[in-house]
Amino acid sequence: MVGLLWSPLCFWVIFLLKSVVDVTWWEATAWTLPPMGVELVICFSTWYLCRMTSLNNWYLVKTIWTHIVAALFLNGIWLLLVMLYSNALDLVFKRETWGARFNEAVPVFLAVGLSLYFIAVLTHYLVLVVEKHRKAEEEVLKQSLLTSRAELKALKATVHPHFLFNSLNLLGPLMRTSTEKARAVVSQLSEFLLYSLRYGKQELVTVRDEVEHVENYLGIESVRLGERLQLRFDIDETILDAPILPLTLLPLVENAIKHGIGQCLDGGTLSIAIKNVPGSGNIHITITNPYEEPSRPVRGEGLGLRTLKQRIGAYYDGRGRLRSWKDEQTFNVELEFPKVKEVKNE
Repeated sequence: MVGLLWSPLCFWVIFLLKSVVDVTWWEATAWTLPPMGVELVICFSTWYLCRMTSLNNWYLVKTIWTHIVAALFLNGIWLLLVMLYSNALDLVFKRETWGARFNEAVPVFLAVGLSLYFIAVLTHYLVLVVEKHRKAEEEVLKQSLLTSRAELKALKATVHPHFLFNSLNLLGPLMRTSTEKARAVVSQLSEFLLYSLRYGKQELVTVRDEVEHVENYLGIESVRLGERLQLRFDIDETILDAPILPLTLLPLVENAIKHGIGQCLDGGTLSIAIKNVPGSGNIHITITNPYEEPSRPVRGEGLGLRTLKQRIGAYYDGRGRLRSWKDEQTFNVELEFPKVKEVKNE
């Protein structure tokens, strides 16, 4: 790649020498190629100088002067090497051609050397700016992921105590009225908590895992809310093994229960649909529930959706989307994201 870019420059210098100095094409070529190889090394060496200097406004003048001095110094050495090389050519070929005409060629070599030096400096600074911008983007993404994880932990710490409190309050009456239902609640509660411990720190789980986790949650809430909670599932079985971020469905379902059905006097139907988007292969999740404006704001409303939206945006690099909206009496959430890789069952 470097050779392809450097060869036209060498031909250009040969052409300049042939035009300015009275030499043949062969003499101009012999005079040009080895010195241009040395100039290439000089241009590469400016990378280290560019990394040590700054384009900050406070040091801009100092940086410019540093490069001017460096350009004159390095090209002075280069011209000295070209002069010694010219004399060596005269000795090898036993003619007075290159050494005698060196003074005529100095303007050409000096102009070429200085031009290539500053072109190399500008190129290196451009690469450094791009690299700095890339690292800044990576740092922003890293901080976004860390923030999402912190918010997820805070959300789990908020949901679990609240859910545990309701579940434990539910167990007392059930033990007196229906030990069978009490055992079912204990089983679902243990599976619910085990999921958080087992999968909460994994990068990806399956849609099946998430659905089973939500079913345990809804099983307990169905006992608590009774006929006020009706469920409707519409899940494409072909994507049950598709990858999904852990604890994706729970914030959506918990939000629908806590801020939707739980606030409705007559309750309502919670609908969960998980489909495969034709063509794109994306996973599309839709959750709808009845909604009534509360008489006073409910604490934590919207936190789960905001946290999940940040997690989806950070992990899928902007390819996932989450949107929610309210109709007259319905709250709707749509979530879509790509299948990035398969999940291996451990």
